[in-house]
Amino acid sequence: MKSPIFLFSLPRSGSTLLQRVLMSHKDIASVAEPWLMLPFTYAYKKEGVLTEYAHNVSYAALEDFIDNLPNKEDDYYKALGTFATTLYEKQCLNNEQYFLDKTPRYYYIIPEILKIFPTAKFIFLFRNPVHVMSSMIQTWSNGNLKNMYAYERDLNYGPKVLSYGYELLKDKAYAICYEEYVTNPEKYTKEICNYLELEFDETMLNSFIIQNTKGRMGDPSGVKEYKSISISSLSKWKKTFDNTFRKNMIYKYIECMDSNVLEIQGYKKEEILNEIKSFDVKNSFAFKDRTDFLYSNLVRIIKPNIWFGETTKKWASSRFLS
Repeated sequence: MKSPIFLFSLPRSGSTLLQRVLMSHKDIASVAEPWLMLPFTYAYKKEGVLTEYAHNVSYAALEDFIDNLPNKEDDYYKALGTFATTLYEKQCLNNEQYFLDKTPRYYYIIPEILKIFPTAKFIFLFRNPVHVMSSMIQTWSNGNLKNMYAYERDLNYGPKVLSYGYELLKDKAYAICYEEYVTNPEKYTKEICNYLELEFDETMLNSFIIQNTKGRMGDPSGVKEYKSISISSLSKWKKTFDNTFRKNMIYKYIECMDSNVLEIQGYKKEEILNEIKSFDVKNSFAFKDRTDFLYSNLVRIIKPNIWFGETTKKWASSRFLS
């Protein structure tokens, strides 16, 4: 294996489509979403982890350990690189030059990934945040607003750190907007291949439909639905924000975003706001949307999902968390 490729994006940005296209190349291997680097980089983060073994103590111990290494954190990150490379190489069953790690929530750890893999290839995939929120609502919440608390972090924190990550890496990275990619996939797939120093294979744009990512993560609905690359997804957001309440909700969301964050990704805040403003919707009171949105905000603030969630309530109720 020559090096890993990291595909950075927000969830629901079309990354599974691009992953499947790229892994259609004979020199690129990939599987589902590894999430491999998150726990090991978070071991060396003071916040962001809740464990039964007391992460704050673990962090202090690891910090002491790293402080006693000859080259301190450089040694730690180099060792992580060796560890991850060993596993990535084992996924290259046909001696591919690259392993593509497509894990959207790597937006949390872009600076750390740069330290671990300074010579890796980095691809940034951006998508209009209106379309991202729409896809989250439709895919993760069956079209309603009740579960928005679950992706609040992706929507409000993700765009900022994704943009800052691109600013950090842009001299050695390739960036593309989803809207541009589906409009002219051949052009941009050629550009990506050129960035990777690989010869473009025109069959990539058709053979992606047979690629098996071999895992539970990613976009199973998209895998079933999309048999070709098309622009049909670009207008789906209008079906999501189809009443006055939802239109106002998405308008306020974009209005609160930093213009510079959008500019870095290739979008203009005023253009997005004007598009939302000009969209005609049903003048509906949307009682269910209002109650679902209120419920979601309460869950986000009180966080009962930690104590009463299906997978966490037994664990959380039987342990004292320091």
